[in-house]
Amino acid sequence: MCVTSKMKEKVILDPYGRRIANIFYPEDLERLNSLADVIWSKDEPMPQEEVEAVREDVVAIITGYWRYGDVSRFPRLRAILEVSGGFPSPKDLDYAYCFSHNIRVLSCAPAFGPAVAEMGLGLAIAAARQIVWTDAAFRRGEENWSHTEFGGTFTLYDKQVGFIGFGGLARSLKQLLAPFRCPIQVYDPWLTDAYLRAQGVKPVDLETLLRTSRFIFVLAVPTASNRALLNRERLGLIPPDSVLILLSRAHLVDFDALTEMLSEGRFKGAIDVYPQEPLPPDHPVRKVPNVILSSHRAGAIAEALLNIGRIVVNDLEAILRGLTPQEMQVAQPEYIRLRGL
Repeated sequence: MCVTSKMKEKVILDPYGRRIANIFYPEDLERLNSLADVIWSKDEPMPQEEVEAVREDVVAIITGYWRYGDVSRFPRLRAILEVSGGFPSPKDLDYAYCFSHNIRVLSCAPAFGPAVAEMGLGLAIAAARQIVWTDAAFRRGEENWSHTEFGGTFTLYDKQVGFIGFGGLARSLKQLLAPFRCPIQVYDPWLTDAYLRAQGVKPVDLETLLRTSRFIFVLAVPTASNRALLNRERLGLIPPDSVLILLSRAHLVDFDALTEMLSEGRFKGAIDVYPQEPLPPDHPVRKVPNVILSSHRAGAIAEALLNIGRIVVNDLEAILRGLTPQEMQVAQPEYIRLRGL
């Protein structure tokens, strides 16, 4: 549908925290400008006086985070499209007003799902097959050439997998695991058992998942209720031949307890997220031999970032045409209430 310049609605592009060139392919930026009268469109934060000058006419705001005060100041606003990877905090954005005034709040999180899932698969295989540790041993001249002593390596095929959380990331990972014939069990208190079974996974309680899974993927979003969900007691349930892959946020784990248990060789691990980033150089987890460490790289890849611009423009086009957005994650009242924070 062609949108003439006379018909164009005003849209703020203020992605501060991301660089425009990093999240938009040139053709997607061109599409955006053909769809709307794009205001600001710079990497620097939009000054409040500039926002004030256009607030009464703006129908959508593409932003790194909500920093514009009272959302009711924008009488024509129809959508907030965030490009940081998570919904704005309820401390900053009045969701009740947004829901009651039909203002869509959308997150770009789905742009990262495939890339993070791919990294999770890679970490799981690398830990089970000891790829990283074998490489390090080879470089030290301590490699194992034996065909009778295998050092506890194992394959992913047919192993019990456990997902803590079954959102978009988990659904992306489930597709990648299909060729490995892994039965998947899930703990997600936000979803009904009927829904999980319909997705082809088995709902279980958290303790069962930890006791019986060979690969445990931590995939849930951080919420007010799941801080240190994997505390010392629950981490103690993980069998010694299992691998814990921490992908979503360190918020869900008692990280000190996790570090201690990994250092004791209680189980293997692969970690991409930490309670403090960058991680201090003297943090003890850096010296633990049976864990793979990644510096929050799972979604830090150009292709994933450029997916942001694509889904933002696709959903903005739908909104401007009075259609339902299909690609970004839409904030639901129940989700925001349960998430807290």
